[in-house]
Amino acid sequence: MAVELVEKEMVSQAGPIAQKLIKEFRRFKGRKVFDFKQLDAGRRMAEDLQKTVASKEELAELHPAHALYAYAQNQAAVLSEQMTQLPPMSRFVDLVGKAEDEYLPSGPPMSPLTTSYFTCWALFDACIGESRETIGTCMIAVTREIGLSPDLLRLIKAMQESRMGFYMHQGFEGAYTVLREMVTGIECRAIVPSGHQGEKGELWFVRVLPPPMPGSSPHVVFTTPYLILRPDPEEWLAYFARTLPKIEPADAKRAYTILMKYGPKRNYWSEYILEAYVNHQKEVVFLAGLPDVEETRPHSRRLMGAEGYGAGRFLLKL
Repeated sequence: MAVELVEKEMVSQAGPIAQKLIKEFRRFKGRKVFDFKQLDAGRRMAEDLQKTVASKEELAELHPAHALYAYAQNQAAVLSEQMTQLPPMSRFVDLVGKAEDEYLPSGPPMSPLTTSYFTCWALFDACIGESRETIGTCMIAVTREIGLSPDLLRLIKAMQESRMGFYMHQGFEGAYTVLREMVTGIECRAIVPSGHQGEKGELWFVRVLPPPMPGSSPHVVFTTPYLILRPDPEEWLAYFARTLPKIEPADAKRAYTILMKYGPKRNYWSEYILEAYVNHQKEVVFLAGLPDVEETRPHSRRLMGAEGYGAGRFLLKL
């Protein structure tokens, strides 16, 4: 009886989509007669998806902190592919599918949206409804049904709670890059798997993940760094000063978190990256301009005109 009450409470605390997913899983588990063809097809699909996950040998070549998150993201992507076959997840399929068609995420020269940026956005930031459910929150909600290990669950939770942010490069401390976030002032020592070490004074737009093993590992700059060429940090602080009160007037840090996680609208930061693109190197992408001043972005609608503004529009200016 106590177990039933706990499970009912878990369902009630989940968002609407997650609640439907939990009921779907439990209904499947409760069937007395199974469709073995469907079950076998699901197993084959899972096996095929696992082939896309980085091998132990590939992970062994990474820094241990990066390897843990790379593995977690790979597993989250596999689970996402399986979960999105279920009817309750159809809105996520539409949402992410439309974004893929619009932005062609793969990194320059095809698109300024890198795979690392877009995958994190699709799994952990692209939200639906007032409860802001994401594929990641749904995954966490059904952990009891799908049997996630505690360690994998902890890493997926850390990724779900993460967001993009603007960081000032503070120099180096041994092998680590020291970054200080604008607005929050939080400072961290991080590894940069893309290989871009940068210089003191640079402004980065990146997703920084916390140490996967608290107290014994560095932070991880998980996305390829977007380096802001212009304007200078003072103008960015002015942007935040006029933008954050519109989101949460009484709490600038909370407003900043909401802005960086979800934006004022769903594709806010993806649109910014697309329109602010300037150039790239293998390990870094260069951006210019402010999100709320259209003429400062090289590929904005105003600068490109109606005819040049559409799918693949940034390519016209390369």
